[in-house]
Amino acid sequence: MFESLLVDNSPHWDGTLYQEGVPRAVLTRVKEYLELPHIIALVGVRRSGKSTLVRQTINHLIRDKGVPPRNILFLNLENPQFSRYRKDVSYLAQAYDDYLKLVAPTGTVYCFLDEVHYFTEWQVFVKAMYEQKGIKFVVTGSNSHLLTSEFITILSGRAMPVEVYPFSFPEFVSARGLHIADTVEMVRERNRLRGFLDEYQRFGGFPEISTIVEPTIKKEILTMYARNILYQDIAPRFSIKKAVDLENLFFYLASNISTLYSFNKLADLVGLSDKTIKDYLGYFSDAYLLFTLDAFAFSAKEQIRSPKKVYAVDTGLASAVGFSFSDNQGRLLENLVFLELKRRAHTLYYYKTSNGLEVDFACHCGGKIVRLIQVTHEMGEDQTRHRELRALVKALEETSLDKGEIVTYEQEDEFLVDGKMISLIPAFKYLSDF
Repeated sequence: MFESLLVDNSPHWDGTLYQEGVPRAVLTRVKEYLELPHIIALVGVRRSGKSTLVRQTINHLIRDKGVPPRNILFLNLENPQFSRYRKDVSYLAQAYDDYLKLVAPTGTVYCFLDEVHYFTEWQVFVKAMYEQKGIKFVVTGSNSHLLTSEFITILSGRAMPVEVYPFSFPEFVSARGLHIADTVEMVRERNRLRGFLDEYQRFGGFPEISTIVEPTIKKEILTMYARNILYQDIAPRFSIKKAVDLENLFFYLASNISTLYSFNKLADLVGLSDKTIKDYLGYFSDAYLLFTLDAFAFSAKEQIRSPKKVYAVDTGLASAVGFSFSDNQGRLLENLVFLELKRRAHTLYYYKTSNGLEVDFACHCGGKIVRLIQVTHEMGEDQTRHRELRALVKALEETSLDKGEIVTYEQEDEFLVDGKMISLIPAFKYLSDF
């Protein structure tokens, strides 16, 4: 029944490796998880490179692990040929049976299900096959729901999540043809890196965008990404009748990244109820379009009540659909630092001092704040310098930390303020892990 589709989806069956593109840093974690029996779940915003990561994983299995190519099954469940079967999970089982008959694999089978959420009750099939042993699943999806209710209720304890974001700065630099081997080379190439940082901050890290030269085309494609997610993913999935309200709220928030908001204020601004605002923000987060950041507080109630900060999954996406950021590059830079800290799996908050001063990021571990990070485009003006240092030093005192960091566009320095060591770190270094 599915023989032609199986063969067409598996060009690697003759031993030919896929073109890999830019090596993704997150592939290291995927390789580690391949050694475990657990299901690997690759989740992230659309167009972030999940399918490419799958191809890199398949290449690794064939080239480095010696897995027979025909022991690797790849199914793109977004393929239109599957569209009429998506409401009946038994067809997934049928496709797998056809695969077994077609190639008769011996040993462990590696089954890759791309955009798995397109199949209703896909998790029932995966769980049933997982229990039979001898099969390793890697699934991909474009919403965080894969990591919440579906996994908790059916696949609890059996899945290892891997979040996939658009290119990090080093990956973006690699995509542009500059390969940095060590710190010495990073310093040597610092001027080129600063130039790439300008482009990365303005247009973001979506893999497809990094290969396009014309700025107008970049913006058009990024806007299309946003609207496709809003109108084709979020609106149908959550049965939203007035999708234009969804778009208006997203465009407003994308225009105001790195700023504080409250549900009440947003409701007044866009003419929606508090509940609708809260729901829509949850949908944006679920689709990996926007993230919210809470204030650090020892009281859960206080944390819930405090204003939130909002960040986009990609600064290029925010710039494309939002208003001009030319007068405030600091907000884009802060968003880049937020994303890098997310990639490094930090538990994040923003910090409010006892006298109302704000520090952009507080990294939390082991029940306490372990790092404080401020972001500013430049420290040149006395007023800006005083504001950033005053907030950071006060926060360091309250958290009993000896040193803090300020990420700037290009300034680098280190000095003591009231007994606290302050490091100014240029963004191209901070965002680099070459």
